[in-house]
Amino acid sequence: MPPARASSPTSNRPLPACWPYAATASSPAALMGYEGAATRDYFTACGTILGPAWSFTHRRRRPPPDPVNALLSFGYTLLTRDAVAATELAGLDPAVGFLHEIHRGRPSLALDLIEEFRPVVVDHTVIRLCTSGKISPVGFSTDEEGGRGCRMDRDTLRAFLAAHEKRMLTLAHHPNAGRRTSYRTALAVQARHLAAVITGREPAYLPIGWR
Repeated sequence: MPPARASSPTSNRPLPACWPYAATASSPAALMGYEGAATRDYFTACGTILGPAWSFTHRRRRPPPDPVNALLSFGYTLLTRDAVAATELAGLDPAVGFLHEIHRGRPSLALDLIEEFRPVVVDHTVIRLCTSGKISPVGFSTDEEGGRGCRMDRDTLRAFLAAHEKRMLTLAHHPNAGRRTSYRTALAVQARHLAAVITGREPAYLPIGWR
């Protein structure tokens, strides 16, 4: 599904202005359009936070062309693996999603589930590493001839893996559970909650509004 075009009512509006449109979207396709518009603004803001040294302007994948996109892609892959495990433990099929379309080999439900966690886990980790000086652009190389995009060197990879795991184990208040949990545990809690909604044991799915 392509992102919303310039004629979208969310164009040229701050991110909070997108919320009412997303909440009243008439279809999954319309919702994904609003998400696309908000995502562009969100990653533009991330580029401002990171500063000119990282030359990050927008999100690009397959392959990632620059260090920040390489970090984001790898981080989302790690998070998705945890989400796949969480959905399977909850008795759900990670391939059958609601928002993300079903395609062969795509864990669509896991991708749905990580939407609540990407900013507070992966994006937070990437921004913290880049702005703290723990990693630098020199720790990456770009394989232009092989078409594999931008890649981390070993030291950068180790630094990222350590930071990602530390973030996954960080405790945060889970507003729906009413207690503090690690982000990894919160993934499992949300997967079990979704399973309970699907089987009729709970009335409606409540996404997490992290603060």
